[in-house]
Amino acid sequence: MKQLFALAFMSILIISCGKQEQEIQPVESASIVEFKGRQIDLKPYFEGFPYMDFLPSYKAGKIFYMEEGETRQFKSVDITGDHDLAKGTVISDVDFSKRNSWTIRYRKNDGNLYWNGDETNDEVMNLFRLNPETKELTKLTDQPYIFGWRWDNDSEQIAYVARLGTKDERLGELHILDLATGKDIATVQDVPEMRFSWGSPSWHPEKKGVVLTALKDADRNYGNLVWVDLEKNTMRLLTDSSVTRRYPEGFSKWLNNEEFLYNSNESGYNNIHIMNYVSGISRQLTNFEVDLGNYTIVELENKKMVFAVVATPIESRLLLIDPTTGETVFQENTQMNYDIADADSNKVMLKGSSVDTKFIMDEIVVSENGFEKRTIMELPQELKQQIMNAVVEKIEFPTFDIDPATGEARMLHAYLYKPKNPLPKEEQMVLIQSFYGGYNGYHERTQILTEAGLYVMSPAPRGSSGYGYDFMALNDKDLGGNEIIDIIYAAKWASKELEIPAERIGVFGGSHGGYATMRLLSFPGEINKNIADFDFGFGISHAGFSDIIHFYETCNIPDWVLLEAGDPETEADKLRSRSPLYNANDFSGKLLLTHGTNDSRVPIEGSRWMADSLKKYNKAYQLIEFEGQGHSIKGLENNVNNFKVWFEFLSTIDE
Repeated sequence: MKQLFALAFMSILIISCGKQEQEIQPVESASIVEFKGRQIDLKPYFEGFPYMDFLPSYKAGKIFYMEEGETRQFKSVDITGDHDLAKGTVISDVDFSKRNSWTIRYRKNDGNLYWNGDETNDEVMNLFRLNPETKELTKLTDQPYIFGWRWDNDSEQIAYVARLGTKDERLGELHILDLATGKDIATVQDVPEMRFSWGSPSWHPEKKGVVLTALKDADRNYGNLVWVDLEKNTMRLLTDSSVTRRYPEGFSKWLNNEEFLYNSNESGYNNIHIMNYVSGISRQLTNFEVDLGNYTIVELENKKMVFAVVATPIESRLLLIDPTTGETVFQENTQMNYDIADADSNKVMLKGSSVDTKFIMDEIVVSENGFEKRTIMELPQELKQQIMNAVVEKIEFPTFDIDPATGEARMLHAYLYKPKNPLPKEEQMVLIQSFYGGYNGYHERTQILTEAGLYVMSPAPRGSSGYGYDFMALNDKDLGGNEIIDIIYAAKWASKELEIPAERIGVFGGSHGGYATMRLLSFPGEINKNIADFDFGFGISHAGFSDIIHFYETCNIPDWVLLEAGDPETEADKLRSRSPLYNANDFSGKLLLTHGTNDSRVPIEGSRWMADSLKKYNKAYQLIEFEGQGHSIKGLENNVNNFKVWFEFLSTIDE
């Protein structure tokens, strides 16, 4: 079967698996894809509501957003009115499918938009400014990588953290950029014992200094906050560096001249804390036993209150909290997974999605008596019916070990997407997400697959976020270990419950999930003295790494490797044994590899080398490269091409 598969794709392999000619071949632009006699029109998914990355701004009186078409356009509409997105004003001539733009913010002082981004999807991250009236785009910095940025209360200066090297030489600097003069001043540098990291600086109200996120010994398990005095150019640790916590971050607005809010999961769950930067004394404001999503400050009759979102697949709530007492004044349950997009006085703009909602934008007017909610924008009902093709079930399934909290088999959360019109029983297939699953959000891919009659299972294996610190840390230093067994148990559950054999059950994922997909297809059957096996029929890996050590040496997130996998200098043998590249001869099932040529998060060599190794052992595989794409696939044509490749691949599973 494997040899037949390889021969069937020989013409593609010749152009897509060598190291000379490695780019996807153009296909017809029609939006129809075929699978097992069915025709799936991708147009409603990508053109029915081709809008994304919404940024409502009360100060601008605008909603900024991207529109996907032949290019990805940056547009705006008035925040009031009928919000006809198709008639929005184009505010840039740049094709944003060819670049990253993170943390976009509007500056009222000059009416311009600012963000941290790159120019060619390669994650060489710098600050940019866009004038939406003239469409003039200006690059403000020239750094190898900028973690995060934020301007002061008057929006006159930007504090940003630049990473100037990698691994042990990854010097980090705090810079202050004056927006009037363009003068860029480097202030303090980090030290090996306390490395700057991702997180936006939090400015003191009187610009005396900023609060930054830093990692003790570059360990993601030991996130801290430091105070940088801009008058003395000195740095002082604010948090207890012996406490385990991940990525605490100071909020943009301070409660007063001495106290600021920050989020931290040191209690076991992500909660809001209050820190006095002078005394260094902090107190925990909330005591959630699920993870905080995000939060903001609202003002009610000159009193500052905290509006917070708690959002997990298990529970979602909106809360109003008194920061002086920690008392929850009002709360409301919701099925939606909300992000706070903007706030002004007592108004909060929320962006929402869920497993059965692609997009909604709601505005909430906050009072001590409750929340008054109105919908600003949502999808037309006709389109909802076209792009919702799954019956979604929230399920639990047992995995291999015992949960110390219950003394019984550990139960894992998953969403099961059942097709409304399944394939005939003898043709039914299941695709299982290998990592980053179990999230309460809409996914075009899942709905497209279910329209094709396929089952999709989205589990949350150990290491997933949203379930507390302890669960997220269960896979630390164990990449390719027990988290892989969790997915094997998900496959066993699906096979039994849906009565579908292993040869028609596959796994898919991107980045970490791409690695996990390859690891599952080459799993030796035992890890950490735990035995588990499942003969997957196929796998689809996007932007995955096949050699953990090479990934560490070439990626732009080496500290992630140290946390998740271990230290290549002291644990090289373990990391090689868990690298699919060195286990190609043990591969079972068919593998589809996709990757962007400009990916610097996970360099494309991870997929190219995997393809070369599988070819050596005459295994069934296919490699498709997306020219000019980074860590994710952007652009309408690229996405249509990608799904055509998926369905062509899936059509061969029974061959």
